[in-house]
Amino acid sequence: MKIKNLLDDNNTTQPEEPKVLPVEFIQPWSNMICKFKLPDPVFEKLLELYDYTTNGRIKSFGDQLVGQIENEPEVTPEILDKFPEWSQWCLDSVRQFIQTQMTQTLSGDSGKKQLEEFKKEEIMTRITTMWFVNQKPGEYNPAHIHTNCKVSSVVYLKTPQNQVKGRKDHYQADGQITFMNNSGTDRQFANPQCSFEPKAGEMYVFTALQHHMVWPYRSTDPDDSRISLSFNADFTTKNQLDMQRQNQEKMFEEMKKHKESEMKDDKSVTDGNINKSG
Repeated sequence: MKIKNLLDDNNTTQPEEPKVLPVEFIQPWSNMICKFKLPDPVFEKLLELYDYTTNGRIKSFGDQLVGQIENEPEVTPEILDKFPEWSQWCLDSVRQFIQTQMTQTLSGDSGKKQLEEFKKEEIMTRITTMWFVNQKPGEYNPAHIHTNCKVSSVVYLKTPQNQVKGRKDHYQADGQITFMNNSGTDRQFANPQCSFEPKAGEMYVFTALQHHMVWPYRSTDPDDSRISLSFNADFTTKNQLDMQRQNQEKMFEEMKKHKESEMKDDKSVTDGNINKSG
């Protein structure tokens, strides 16, 4: 078969309009990022949560974080319990991310059976930590991952109103969140990093081991803050949870039997010593 060289100088014919072919895209090797737009009622609940959390005494979460940011108040479990609508939105977004990511991960015939079994599972999610980030001009978050969890998220409440434009027109990174590629090094087909300009009401959900960073920004107002909320989440399936409980019960039962056996041995030794002394 002779293939026509479209780069040949003698080729003066115009290429045909590209056809849309039936295709299935398979991408099992990279982690995805889910982007959500909060509905107005949910966004209002988030604003109420911020007001409640920052009203009065604030418990700082910053000592446990890598960010060079001074104001990072924690949303404690006691506070979160007062905002069930917001909590449910977070759990639903995590659940949707997990389902989509696992569908991608278990691509191909090799993962077909596992995927079928996973789709039957009931996914149990829980929020492990949550905190607000009140970032001021010059503050930043270096490249990092999140630990002791499986899924992480960030959602934006407010962006700077007087941010100064970056000096380089061809690369405007100031104040953006950047996700670093963790799946390959082919620059032609894999972008080594992907940046987004934060917008109020937008939410990103990603795997906890996804490297990411937040760039500093400049502003004509030193108090011109960018406010966001971050949270970490964990998940398991109901079958895995039931199995863990069964294993724990089995372990406790074995420990109980071992303890009873030790007590019997101690009693036998004591009785033997009494008989000898008698």
